[in-house]
Amino acid sequence: MLKLVLDANTIISAFLWEGNEAELFRKIENNKAELYSSFEIIKEIEGVLRRPKFNELIAKSGLTINEIIQKIISLSHMVFGKKLKIDVCRDQDDNKILECAKLAGADIIVSGDKDLLVLKEFEGIKILKTKETLRILK
Repeated sequence: MLKLVLDANTIISAFLWEGNEAELFRKIENNKAELYSSFEIIKEIEGVLRRPKFNELIAKSGLTINEIIQKIISLSHMVFGKKLKIDVCRDQDDNKILECAKLAGADIIVSGDKDLLVLKEFEGIKILKTKETLRILK
């Protein structure tokens, strides 16, 4: 089964909008792929969801922020391990995604972030957009 690490924006999009990200998350829920995450990624997701600009979208989702976080955690294989001190991304905040993927032995990092996508691959782990990942899962 494919091991995936999704960046924060990809996961947030899955909950707040209907589209490729929501479809990918449904595939994870239906055991078509495995989701790997870390405390640092979950913390970023929670911080973003708490921004006032998302209040209306969260209300429309029918879930609270805590319920969204709990659902993500329940579907994730949480990765713990020694900090790897990876420093290859233009945006330093994105290094946590690479670290999680390496510790998880992930196959694919799913992101729409140009700072990650420009890398194309990290130590054998492909970095793809959601749409490309969905094609692989079909």
